[in-house]
Amino acid sequence: MDIKMPPPLPTCNHNYHVEFRCNVDKRQYIFPIVIWCVFDIIILAGAPGVWGGIFGILFSSAPLFIVLFSAHCYWSAVTYNIDNKILRISTPLKSLIIKIENIKKIRRGKFWVERGRNYSASYIKLRIIYDNNRYIYVSPENEEYFVDILKTINPNIIYSSERNL
Repeated sequence: MDIKMPPPLPTCNHNYHVEFRCNVDKRQYIFPIVIWCVFDIIILAGAPGVWGGIFGILFSSAPLFIVLFSAHCYWSAVTYNIDNKILRISTPLKSLIIKIENIKKIRRGKFWVERGRNYSASYIKLRIIYDNNRYIYVSPENEEYFVDILKTINPNIIYSSERNL
């Protein structure tokens, strides 16, 4: 098993560019698939014949497949760029720019996420609190390295984690 080591943290020079991809948690697809399987059993049980049930299953699976595939493509395109002293979060539909010197806290945990603040596709997220108590949620693939770089640029960032995470 080949373990990929992250590059070393930069020293005094903060003029660099690092890009992180969003960590897409596979568990987010399990619940819709389980519900779809239960729905298919109901379709088969209520269908007047076997062919009617098979047609119903095929008809119901196409929209679910399209939704899950679109969600996967969307979250796979989310990137977190650290460029100089700016954190740029880009998605296919929106983007956000945060000055790293304005970041106050980073907390790792499981959160209920409000609409418009979510830039993550994982159950365990990082909540970044910046400016005057504004916050967003991110889930970079290499969380430790992401936080280390942010703390290298702004040593005043307070990092904490929920228990047992």
